[in-house]
Amino acid sequence: MDRAAPRHRVDDRINTLDPAVASGHPRMMSSTEPSRHSLYSRLEDVLGHEHADTLMKYLPNDRADEVATKGDISRLEASTRADIARLEGSTKSEFARVEARFDRLETRFDRLEDRMDQMQRTYLVTMVSSMTALTAIFSLVVVFLG
Repeated sequence: MDRAAPRHRVDDRINTLDPAVASGHPRMMSSTEPSRHSLYSRLEDVLGHEHADTLMKYLPNDRADEVATKGDISRLEASTRADIARLEGSTKSEFARVEARFDRLETRFDRLEDRMDQMQRTYLVTMVSSMTALTAIFSLVVVFLG
């Protein structure tokens, strides 16, 4: 039996099982890749290519250094919680600053409203006084000319 032809076929089948290769995104060959090829070849000899394909799909093909441990997740959780706490503090202080600015603006608008009310009263008094003076002058002109 010629082993060269089946090995080539085995390599193709393993590559189609690898999602990174099948999607067209090449990945670096891990140090366990030759052993995966050997395992697949042996499985194919014992189980047949269909069962070997099925079994190989369920075996992890990622490197062990890419797997997160419980310790990694705990450190990530602690880091994330610290980041959230820091962001919460900065958000609260920023909202306090914005609220203070709105309070100052409200105070300025209140003062502006008071000044406009004062100006309106002054304008009204000035207009009434002017009208009264003009009426008095007109009355005097009519009396002297009349």
